[in-house]
Amino acid sequence: MIAVILAAGMGVRLRPLSHKIPKGLIEIGGKTLLERSLDNLSSFGIKKVFIIVGYLGNMIKDKLGDSYKGVEIEYVKNKEYVNTGSMYSFSKAKNLIDRDVLLLESDLLYDKRAIKAIKESKFRDSILVAPCSGSGDEVFICTDKNERITQLGKSIPNKKNAIGELVGISKFSKEFIKKLFETAEQDYKRGEKNYHYEEVVFRTNKENKDFPVYALMIDNLAWIEIDNENDLKRAKEEIYPTL
Repeated sequence: MIAVILAAGMGVRLRPLSHKIPKGLIEIGGKTLLERSLDNLSSFGIKKVFIIVGYLGNMIKDKLGDSYKGVEIEYVKNKEYVNTGSMYSFSKAKNLIDRDVLLLESDLLYDKRAIKAIKESKFRDSILVAPCSGSGDEVFICTDKNERITQLGKSIPNKKNAIGELVGISKFSKEFIKKLFETAEQDYKRGEKNYHYEEVVFRTNKENKDFPVYALMIDNLAWIEIDNENDLKRAKEEIYPTL
């Protein structure tokens, strides 16, 4: 199993801080968010990581180099990061992926047991879900009785039925990823490139009965996605002390 970390975005909601650094290089407790993710991945046996870079990507390369604590790092560039979404960034690695993948967002601060849980999930294709945080920016997730995802999004009609929200850490089989990239390519041919990866994951899950994606619920997980100054403040004052 390998890991892919999506780190191409501009972090516009974190300006002016993100004028100087990409979100993955935000430091909390003396370490960057990317270093913390690499620590967590290394702890559970991941030896190869692709980091998708774009905005200020050279800063990430300069900081991390080609390896980190025994983890080999390969950088993949999304040159169109200004006008494309995270799915397009992920697609840049499609010719490099030959096995199952852990997919992570770069702007997360989280307890390493999140990696253990998703890696050991009984489902080959699963999205990590935590109880709704009330942040106002949640990607809500609903499931059926078998834990298969039935709805996903920020504006689903029945938010009260959501079991929780997307954390930003997922596990996908190489077979599912092949189908995922095929779905995305149809969008790109129509000139539609500005999608979040989870939207295309959900469509692939919905349109292909042989490729179900499941929600892996984990309670009491210390985590946060850092999108703005309030998130950063909470990360430093509330989340980091619990890790």
